[in-house]
Amino acid sequence: MIPGMSPLCVFPSSSLARFGLNAMVALAVLPGTVRAQSSALVDEGTLMVSRNGAPIGRESFRVVRSPAPGGQVYRATGQSALGDNRSTSTLGTDSAGVPVSYEFELTQSGQLVQRLKGQGRPGRVSVLVQTKSGESAREYVSNNGALLIDEDVFHHFFFVPLIAGQHQAVNVIAPRAARQTRYDLTQRGEETLDVGGRSLQARHFSLIGQDGAAQEVWVDSKGRLLKVVIASRGMIALRDDPPR
Repeated sequence: MIPGMSPLCVFPSSSLARFGLNAMVALAVLPGTVRAQSSALVDEGTLMVSRNGAPIGRESFRVVRSPAPGGQVYRATGQSALGDNRSTSTLGTDSAGVPVSYEFELTQSGQLVQRLKGQGRPGRVSVLVQTKSGESAREYVSNNGALLIDEDVFHHFFFVPLIAGQHQAVNVIAPRAARQTRYDLTQRGEETLDVGGRSLQARHFSLIGQDGAAQEVWVDSKGRLLKVVIASRGMIALRDDPPR
């Protein structure tokens, strides 16, 4: 419970027991020298975020890949400042981008207003949400073809191209909106994109919902995130500088 927040409903310990991590998740978030020596930086940068053409803030992020039994795991961390909102997040996934752990905190005008903690087990991710009005828990399907892309956390789109060669559809978990939505995943080919005053070759991908609305993602040849567009909300997140 967030200090100063009164519970709306309290869940029995059996409900929260589902929040256990498997061995792969533990390895993904394991601190210490072993992980530091074997981890590789995959992407790191800052996105300028605008709504309807007006800048509203920035989001910095870092994605690290580490070896794990049977493959590899990813750890994506981010901090954003959008208007009066400040947020931090940490997402752990398996080698296919399927979420296995998630932490998120949101502050408004310096006050903590929302905290999320998600932990996975085979085929499922359970998310506990704490707000001033109470706490609630919800479970989502997290098999192959599932991604966690939280609302207004744009670096989570990094994982879309990661699965594009294996899936033509994806189930997107949006834990703050408490929904899971199916999208068609389409590869649009290569385009030229201006990033920080330089023209870069970019690969373009689209997530298309049942209503036909698209969420667009561009990455460079190494899969590093360049741009995200959510036209239905007038949102654009564009990388400040070309990847190094």
